[in-house]
Amino acid sequence: MIIKPVTGIVKLILVGILSLAFVLLETVGLLFKPVTPLHKIYHRLISAVFIRAILVLLGFFWIRNETVTLRRGRSGAGSRAQAPSRRASPSGELIVSNWSSYIDILYLAFRYDPVFTQMYSTTLTVRQITLWEALRLAGSYPELSPPEGVETFPLLEFVKDMHKSGSGPVVIFPEGTTTNNRAILKFVPIFKGWSVPETSIEIRIMALKYDYQKFAPTFTVGLDNSYRFGHLFRTCAQFYNTLSVKTLAQDESPCYAHFSAIEGLSSTPSGAAIGAVEPVEEDSLGSVMINLMGRMTRFRKLGLNVKDKADFLDYFILRNNGISNSTTKKTATLGQKAAPATQGSSRSKRH
Repeated sequence: MIIKPVTGIVKLILVGILSLAFVLLETVGLLFKPVTPLHKIYHRLISAVFIRAILVLLGFFWIRNETVTLRRGRSGAGSRAQAPSRRASPSGELIVSNWSSYIDILYLAFRYDPVFTQMYSTTLTVRQITLWEALRLAGSYPELSPPEGVETFPLLEFVKDMHKSGSGPVVIFPEGTTTNNRAILKFVPIFKGWSVPETSIEIRIMALKYDYQKFAPTFTVGLDNSYRFGHLFRTCAQFYNTLSVKTLAQDESPCYAHFSAIEGLSSTPSGAAIGAVEPVEEDSLGSVMINLMGRMTRFRKLGLNVKDKADFLDYFILRNNGISNSTTKKTATLGQKAAPATQGSSRSKRH
């Protein structure tokens, strides 16, 4: 049908115009930077207006938000549909979320105007990145180590520093890479050494889920701009896309003083065979949070991690360049488990 391509082109042009206008207004906003409160209000306002408009053009007219509870026998368990308040995300709060697409970045930027981070699995540290860098990282080849000369920080120290400076909530994607939104990768042990419960900061656990039939808004492989452009065009060509967001009730978060690690690691109330994650001695809090997230989404929890995703992308590049290698059998298996069919042609260069 000719309607979808035409719709995609028109909406893509409008997304481009809105993005340019947003960048221009962000540049103008630098004039207000000496007056910190005014600059924050200005930035939050233009982010909410322009990013929400972009999400509408991408087909996300309505995004369902609900605060859920996992406790057995609790009134209204799992069905308290309400939009989390921006005021419930104070400066320096840590937002822990799964990661499947650049749409996740846009949603979080619209809803919370947060501080985005890039995580490095070899050093277990993070650095602050911009919205545009966060969008670029979605689907990109995972960077396991920080570039030479780039300063990084332990996550807990970074969150506390953001709280002191009055910055927005901090976002961390502990899987370290995007998935197909049907499973959860093993968390990088970024929470190693943290207490359970960790009461020194506020922790918000979120789960973003896409419902689709043919075209998936998820973005697992984006090795260069042709992948990104092609996926963005197909997303624009969709008249309607669906995103639902679940947030764990704050009194069930592992930052709550009376939180029980045993309860956090328990199986689902329904007994669904999605698997409970066994406690990992080096990252007890991470084990708790991946289990809570699995119970919220009912996604499979895989034993694969960000390094396995990098191995899969190596295999993907070789396969699409017509290179046969018997040693890629393991990563081929990963491709079947953790990544959907990819779009477009591959490029051997990593970005």
